[in-house]
Formats: sequence, C-alpha cells, structure tokens
Amino acid sequence: MQDVREEARRPKNVKYLLSWRAANGSTCSAEAHGLDISSSGVGVECPREIQVDAVVKLNASDGSVAGECFVAHCTRRGIKFHIGLEFSEKTRQHAPPVSRRNDPEPDFYDTLQISPKADMETVHRVFRIMAARFHPDNPQTGDPEEFLRLKKAYDTLSDPGKRAEYDGLRDTRDTDPMPIFELKDFVTGVEAESNRRLGVLSLLYNQRRMDPDHPSISLLDMEKRMGFPREYLSFTMWYLRAKDFVKAADNSDYVLTADGVDHVELHAGKSEILAKLLKPSNIRTSTPGKDSKPDPANRITQKYLGEPTIR
Repeated sequence: MQDVREEARRPKNVKYLLSWRAANGSTCSAEAHGLDISSSGVGVECPREIQVDAVVKLNASDGSVAGECFVAHCTRRGIKFHIGLEFSEKTRQHAPPVSRRNDPEPDFYDTLQISPKADMETVHRVFRIMAARFHPDNPQTGDPEEFLRLKKAYDTLSDPGKRAEYDGLRDTRDTDPMPIFELKDFVTGVEAESNRRLGVLSLLYNQRRMDPDHPSISLLDMEKRMGFPREYLSFTMWYLRAKDFVKAADNSDYVLTADGVDHVELHAGKSEILAKLLKPSNIRTSTPGKDSKPDPANRITQKYLGEPTIR
C-alpha cells in the first residue's frame, strides 16, 4: 500500500467522523480533527488508535470527502494519534458547498428542533436522543452527515460563551429579509401573487410547528421576513382570510388554521416553491415579547423521532 505521507499535502482544518470495525467485530467511531489532505488521502488527529490497513468510513463535516479509506499509518502523538488515511475507489471528493445567500447556514436551534429559549438541560437531553438515532453505530437509522450537523449545532449551543456569540449573530441576521423571498418568483410574473400566499402560509406553518405556544406572526414581522411592503401583502392576506387559511388572533397578529395546515401539507409535494419554503434552512420563528408566558422550550418534532412532540 502506498504511504500517503509521501505525497505533497495542503492543510485541511475540518472535522471528520470516522467509523470502523475493531478486531473483535464491534463497530467503533470517533470524531477526528483534519490536519492535511492530498489527492490520495488525508491526515487526521484522532483520540483513538486504529489498526493499520483497517477500512474506515470517513465523512467530512464540510461535505468535501465521504467514503471508505484505508489506514496507512497510525502514530501516537501525546494522548492522541496521527493517522494517515488513503482514499479507496469508494471515496468521493468534491469541493465543499459554496455558501450562497439563497442557501444559508441551517439554524442550530432548528437542527436540534428546540426553541431559542431552551435551557441547557434541554439542549443536552435532546442531543442525546437525536444523536443516538443518527449515530453511525446505529444500524437501522444511522446517518453520518446528519450526526455531524447535530454535533456542530450541539458544540455551539452547549457552550455558554459560543451560544451567546451565536445568538448575537443570529439576532442580527434575523433583522434582514429571508433570502428566498428575493427570488423573482415572488416579485414578477403571474405566479408571484400565488407564491406570496405560499410564503405567508409557510411562515405561519413553521411558526406553529416550531413554537405552538406562540403560533402568531404580526403583519409587520411578515413584512420584515419577506422584504415586501404592506401594500404587496394586502391582497394576499385578504385572500387567505377569505379562504379561512389564516385568521387574526386576539392581538391582531395572524395564525394558521387547520384548513391552512391541510392546504400546506396537501401541496408540499406538488409545489417546488413550497418545498423550498419549508426547508429547515428557511425556518425562522419569532421570539415572544417580554410579556409572553415562559416557553417550555423542549420540543422534538416527528421529523427526527417518529413520535408525538415531547413537551
């Protein structure tokens, strides 16, 4: 086997999820820190020793590498091991996804399916449940890519300092219109008005699903999220109220009705625009005001658990 250390390498600072079978046949896994990469392999720093020539399944957190590798060398460095992994024919390499304005980073709170007001105990508990389901060691529901997304969100939200910094950036981002509404599909053409209706319904659907104790959204907040003046939404809101898809709450904010839920779910698989609007990366729930009741902040949706929402 060629020693991947002989090839010229470039630094690669990224996290990898490794999984392999030990000599006794048991499945092992570990999170490794990337050191470098070449066309034939990667170098990683791992807390666990892996036998030379072992077959390792590798997934990069940035999506740049995925597949099977062979362990070319494993050398102890203090309490950790420097491991050279050689790509096999089953390894896929491609450029990491480019961050585009219309495809923003997923919201960490949405990734864990918890409220931004969730306490630390909730963050730990929800992560344990979801990580057990998507961990690569789980033969039925293991999903390395989903596990890495969960771990990335958890690493930030479980650290008070990182969470405070993230919340500050998140609050700044939330003052801007959601990028998806900048698509011409919502502004020009005969379908623009219909798409704006789907936009409003999706906002209210996501709000009710993610925060059922505070399911309403004000017209002002809709203007901010969609980036449209009130005049653009006047006809839209009249139509949705006339169809009984939405109604005005006691405080004049808008909430989705059961008929509205049925309409969204009926068309979710038929409308490309609606499918985009319902993607997790486009979910942004409103934060209750100071006078609102405390949020129980411990929700897990059926999307991940296949069970009724836990509250």
